[in-house]
Amino acid sequence: MTEHTTTAPFSVRRAYRADAERMVAIWKEAAEALVKADPRFKLAEDSPARWRDSLIGWLDRPEMAVYVAEKTDGPVIGYIVGQLAENLPGLLPERYGLVLDLAVDYHAKSSGIGRGLLEALKAWYSEQGASHLEARVPFHHPVAQAFWRALGATKLYDQMWMKLP
Repeated sequence: MTEHTTTAPFSVRRAYRADAERMVAIWKEAAEALVKADPRFKLAEDSPARWRDSLIGWLDRPEMAVYVAEKTDGPVIGYIVGQLAENLPGLLPERYGLVLDLAVDYHAKSSGIGRGLLEALKAWYSEQGASHLEARVPFHHPVAQAFWRALGATKLYDQMWMKLP
């Protein structure tokens, strides 16, 4: 697999197991912000360990791709997790790309990190024959909403949430 680079002071590449601890730190920062923004989200007591275990599994799954952005002179500053998904029976295309997670270190000083990560994942989806992608974007996350809209993404579903008794 080719390394994907940008003109910015970071590069994008496939994630390795050695990236897991740094990725967990970025995930934890983003997850805590999500919980603060919307009380319907709750973190499990051992959520960082659960996320790390899932990440290690994702790295070996052929229907999944995980990319990281790293500073030219330093650490991982963002990641994206994607999966090939099966469409509903009878709908075309039969497979599409699903962005499961995208997070960038809030302290990273470079712009274009999310876009660089997405470009790498889009290239992988294209190699896998996917013609479009979908992403679940939290309603109470205006930065994420603006990011996807700026890239030309349009609303496909209204995802509903209901607490059960």
